[in-house]
Amino acid sequence: MNRRQFLVLASASAVAAGTKASAQADVAAAPLISFGLLTDVQYADADPQGERHYRESIPKLQAAVADLAKEQLPLTIHLGDVIDRDFASFAVVLPLFQALGGPVRYLLGNHDYNVRDAEKGRVVATLGMPHDYYSFSNSGVKFVMLDTTDVSTYKYPQGSAAAVAAAAVIKQHAAGNPHNAQPSSGGISPAQLAWLEKELAAADAAHQPVVVCGHHPLVPESGHQASNSREILAVLAGHRCVRAYCCGHNHAGGQVLVNGVPFITFKSILHHPQVTSYAVVRLFTDRLVIEGRGREQSRVIPLAAMAP
Repeated sequence: MNRRQFLVLASASAVAAGTKASAQADVAAAPLISFGLLTDVQYADADPQGERHYRESIPKLQAAVADLAKEQLPLTIHLGDVIDRDFASFAVVLPLFQALGGPVRYLLGNHDYNVRDAEKGRVVATLGMPHDYYSFSNSGVKFVMLDTTDVSTYKYPQGSAAAVAAAAVIKQHAAGNPHNAQPSSGGISPAQLAWLEKELAAADAAHQPVVVCGHHPLVPESGHQASNSREILAVLAGHRCVRAYCCGHNHAGGQVLVNGVPFITFKSILHHPQVTSYAVVRLFTDRLVIEGRGREQSRVIPLAAMAP
């Protein structure tokens, strides 16, 4: 090989190496997944109460859906409390999500059960959910959708065995933390805790990042949290796959880091007329980017590297 041939080959190798490095940088810069997120639409055909303007949730939701549709996102998540009361409210709200042009994943909130006892068994199917709690994967990311209404007095018909048993369990939870005895409190059952452990263990083994979603916050312990929040936190803490916990319920919002994992309470779209709140969330390998709209603040949350 003469010097000229060597220089040509070296130049070609350098170009190829540069192209490979650029491609790797592009992959690192791209989000693993982007998704829309709303919570607590809480519509009712009712007059305002304080700052809660129930009918105004409809035009705000329509505007949010139109905006999110432009993003062409692979999915949108609603974190519970689609309605405030009355089963008929579902028929008003749910069709509005169709304009997104993509799938919407729901989970259960306490107000979704502010319906007649005979209608409570229809809520999950009405929301198109496969089960009260479930998981799914999209773009290599697992989403674990908890049911924090699982142990509650409002989910089940008044006086039923399930409601009586839930009241006893919540009383036990409140013995360790009196904040847990709120009428809107809800927790998850031992069976759901075991399911959560299994889902996260599988994600650990597959080195799959996980976003956990629930209606009730887990932190801080301010009266809004799930009644057995400490048990849920203990399960999450044992798994390196967990990248974030997203919830609603506390309309004021909030954010707490626990062992480097962000626990984010998103603000409600309800409240003052023409003041909205929703977000586009982008999960990267090293950060969570929240592009807020209205009351929801935009921010970048650094994430620790997933342990091998």
